[in-house]
Amino acid sequence: MNGEIYGNTEDMAQRLVAKTYQKVAIGLLITGIVMAFMSTFMTKFVMSMGIGTSLLILVVALGLMFALGHSVNDESTSASTTNTIYYLMTILFGVSLSPVLIYYDVRTIGLAFLGTALMFGGLTLYANKTKRNFLGMGVYLFWALLAAIVLSLVAMLLRIPTLYIIIDVVMLVIFSFYIIWDTQSVKQYASSVTSESQLQKFSAMSALSIYLDILNIFEILLELIGMSSNNR
Repeated sequence: MNGEIYGNTEDMAQRLVAKTYQKVAIGLLITGIVMAFMSTFMTKFVMSMGIGTSLLILVVALGLMFALGHSVNDESTSASTTNTIYYLMTILFGVSLSPVLIYYDVRTIGLAFLGTALMFGGLTLYANKTKRNFLGMGVYLFWALLAAIVLSLVAMLLRIPTLYIIIDVVMLVIFSFYIIWDTQSVKQYASSVTSESQLQKFSAMSALSIYLDILNIFEILLELIGMSSNNR
């Protein structure tokens, strides 16, 4: 029931972490299923997806992200609503990522998937084991990501292949630190959770952050491995 105190902070942190990673796993599974379905049964639509479709997906994704943040902070919003918004976003990202199953070969996708899994596993283990606190890096990571996005737009205009590679490597480092930061942030939320409803809401918000880190790393590795294969 809302308002009930759920154990001590350490126990709550463990529950919150477990629930968060459960939702991350389910979200990634949903995204993978949607990608496979779209690329197999809606190939023409996927191949026709242009900048207009991408912008529409971006706008909808931003709207859902805003709604998710609002639902977490609004006590009148149920946890089921928050979870539904999160899973809708995983479906949406599955649609947006479906072209990669058509444009990249199985080897490239497999290597990117393996690389993502190894990086995520290693960084998550480090974030949980290290005594160093990375929570103060949030603002620096934000500005670093913003600068990298601006540079990527410049690279698109100048069309310099080497610059693309440099930006991808920088982005890979940034999102690697984001995994560490987001992983440690989950435990910090534990002190604010006082009910099952809040546990569900905070875990959905935390899951989205880690889910997006994983997707970005996967996309970056796809580009780097794809460029490497094309240059052979």
